[in-house]
Amino acid sequence: MKALFSRQFRNDLRREEANYRDSSDRLASAFRERVAGQTREVIRWQGGDHVGPHGFPCRRTRPFPFYIYYFIKGDVIYFLGLVHERRHPDFLKGQLKKP
Repeated sequence: MKALFSRQFRNDLRREEANYRDSSDRLASAFRERVAGQTREVIRWQGGDHVGPHGFPCRRTRPFPFYIYYFIKGDVIYFLGLVHERRHPDFLKGQLKKP
């Protein structure tokens, strides 16, 4: 299975990692590793997560309060965005687009 990361996803990851880095380099590193681990799990299991109210499958980055949103089409997983769990689902309608 091929994985493609959207510009939105990469920008979200950089922004949130920088926010955690303001508090601690270790925290920022742990956040990045957690996101990387969860994306590897999505790829390994070829999705399998629930679809949220926003219409996209997602994976939580526990203990961090973010969801990884993705879309599977054929043999490609498109990672769409990394969004804080308290964001209103309507936010995603204008931000994330299915390929």
